[in-house]
Formats: sequence, structure tokens, C-alpha cells
Amino acid sequence: MSPARLLCLALVAAAWHVAVPDASRAASVPQPSCNGGGCGGWFRSNVTVTWSYDPAGVASASGCGGTTVTEDTSGTTLTCTLTYTAGGGTFNSVSIQKDSSPPSVNASFARAPDSNGWYTSPIGVSFSGDGGPSGISSCTSGTYSGPDGSDVKVTGSCTDGAGNTGSTTESIHYDANAPSVTPSPERPPDAEGWYNHPVKVAFSGQDGGGSGVTECTAPVTYAGPDGNPAKIVGQCRDAVGHLSAPVAFELRYDHTKPTRPSVRAKRSSGAVTLHWTKPADAVRALVVRAPGPKGKKPAVVYTGNGLRLVDRSARSPTRYWYEVRLYDQAGNIASKTVAVEPSIGILAPARGAVLRKAPVVRWVPVAKARFYNVQLFRRGVKILSVWPKRPRLKLRRTWTYRGRSQRLGRSAYTWVVWPAFGTPSKPRYGRMLGLSSFRIVSG
Repeated sequence: MSPARLLCLALVAAAWHVAVPDASRAASVPQPSCNGGGCGGWFRSNVTVTWSYDPAGVASASGCGGTTVTEDTSGTTLTCTLTYTAGGGTFNSVSIQKDSSPPSVNASFARAPDSNGWYTSPIGVSFSGDGGPSGISSCTSGTYSGPDGSDVKVTGSCTDGAGNTGSTTESIHYDANAPSVTPSPERPPDAEGWYNHPVKVAFSGQDGGGSGVTECTAPVTYAGPDGNPAKIVGQCRDAVGHLSAPVAFELRYDHTKPTRPSVRAKRSSGAVTLHWTKPADAVRALVVRAPGPKGKKPAVVYTGNGLRLVDRSARSPTRYWYEVRLYDQAGNIASKTVAVEPSIGILAPARGAVLRKAPVVRWVPVAKARFYNVQLFRRGVKILSVWPKRPRLKLRRTWTYRGRSQRLGRSAYTWVVWPAFGTPSKPRYGRMLGLSSFRIVSG
């Protein structure tokens, strides 16, 4: 082989880190292995570097044992050198990059809080980091737009060149929504969902965002006009200045009484018949009678939508008072009371009355009666018989009956009365109206 050829081979061997002692031997370059694989790129954990080579003809090896890199590094060079028995040698080097620590991350907000330390509308946030030996590859960014809260979390991350990811979480106050409003009337409706006299309505707020409600519309008393629906409007404001939309409390309000009824009463034997008027806005009628059917206390004898009552529980000779009440749909009441005299019976004095002077006796008038016959008895003996034209008679202290003088002295007396028809010369008497008694205790 020519000297020039040998020089060329020597130069090529030097380029491949191989010392060639003679032309008969090939170079054996040591090859690195990192954790059993390739050694390129970044490692995130400890890296153990081993070398492989053909030991034939190797007199010594330097740096070719297993070496573990534990520290983060942007490039640690490890070299394996072989020396041959025949002289000369070869070597190979590898650069190890290790970054096992996640990057530190910082958040940056696009602006300062809007009000009282609170964000009230979407806020942009970006993240940056310190990537260590491998540097930062990428970071997240975005816009926070809810939900509301007094301690909401905004999280972002960065990834370094080695693939490590670090993150950070920032707490912010966020309230982008106005408070909700609840109207509260001081009492339920008065009747069938209607209010019929003034009602106070208060407004309260609930702030889901957490900044808190600072003010609401002051309580309002609704006293008219009538309406279906009538409306009361209120609002609330939270601590960051959000004003709620107006919220209406709707109510049915009617403070106007129905027209007072006209009432007609007619009494016949065994019943009292009432007729009344009812305006269009009245939905129910109620009739109270005094005394009631079961005693002296007033009692309801009718309720309904009609215009007429036949009270067959009325008894003679009792005087009754009937109150007709009309109710509208809101519970407003209009009423009228009428008295109904007994159709048959004695009115005064009351049976068994104790008197000190001569009384006026009264009885129920009878239709078409021309006059009446009143008879007075003392201890079973008739002492008076007279024929007044009106349904009343004023007794005297003294009088003459059948030629004998009589006196209304201390004693018990009984009296009866009949209606008379026809003429005094030809009287025709009806059914006895009643019998009663009284006692005189002076004179």
C-alpha cells in the first residue's frame, strides 16, 4: 500500500475517534446507552449511562463504566476512552440533558379588580414560568367568566422543554350578576286570593355572587287603586354596584264594598220571607237572624247566591232582626238590617211583667181588621171589654164596666185580644191574637 493511501486511512480514523495501529485492524468505537435506551433529548429522572464495545485488543478503558447523572443539567459530557494493546486507541462522548423539576408558574391578570376588590365582568389571565435548564415550552392562558364566588379558583400551567408541567392557582372575588329580588307581603290575601285593605310589601335580595346585598327598595304599602293585577315594583343592589332588574309583586286588590242591598220582609203564619237585591260584583249572600234558631244569640240562617229566603223557623210572637250581608270576591261586605214584627201575638207588656203604673198594651196589627176587642181579667173575673181601632190601648187606673167602678190596683191581671171585622153593630171576630199577663205592685 502506498504511503499516500496509508495517510488517508489515518486521517479517516482520526475523524471517527479511532487510533489505527496498523492496517490489519478495524476501529471499535464505544457506544453509549442511557437507561437502556438512546441518549438524545431531555430526561426527567436520573440517567444511568453505560457503554458497549468490543473488548478484543483493548488494553484499558477509561470512563467506560456505568455513570449516573442525578443533578439537573443543560449538558453534562461523559467520555469513554479505549487504549489498544497494539498501541493507539479510540473514544466517544455523549452529552446528557436532565430536567426533573416542574417549572414555577405565575399568573398575570389583564386588569385590577373592578369594584371593592371584586371582578364584575370576564377577566383575561395569562401564565408564565421559569423552566429551569430546559426552558419554557408553553403556558396556558384564558378568560375567567364564572361562576360567581367570593373565593373562586383560577388555575393555569406551564410546560418546560423536558415535558415537566407546573401549575398555580389564584383565588379571586368574582361577581358578574345582579342580585335576585324577593317581594314579601306582610300577610296572606284576605279572601280568595284578594287583598281588601292596605298591605305592606317588603323587598329582600339574595346575591349568589357573594359580594352581598347592600340595599333594597324600602317597604311599600299598597292602598289602591283597585286592580287585578295591581303591581308593586322593587329592586336590590349588591356590594359591587350591580342593580337588579325591577321585580314586580302582583296582587289582586279590591277595597270597594258592594252596593248596599235593598231588603223586603214579609211575615205570614209560620214563616218570614225575605227578598233582597244583589249587585253584579256580589258573589255571596249571608243572612244572620237575631235571635237565632237555638237561643238568643244571632245565628246564620242562610248562605248562598240567591235573592230570597223563606225562614220557616220563625216563631210567633217573637220579633226578629235580619241582617243581609253581601260579599264580593275580595271579601268586602255591604249589609242592611230589617226588623220583622210578629204576625200574630202580643207585643207589650212582656208576659209576666211587673209594673208600677197602668201600661200601654200593644199587639200585632192584623191586615183588614176594622177594630179589636180587648178583655182584661182579674182573678178570673172580666173587669174590662173595649173595642179600640188601633193595635194598642192605654189602660187607666179607674174605669166603669157594666155599671160598676173598677180600679187597676195591686194584683195580677190577664188580658186577651181578638181582631174584629165587619161593623161594630155586626162584628165578625177572627182568631185570638194572644193572651198575656202582668202584675201591678203599687196603688
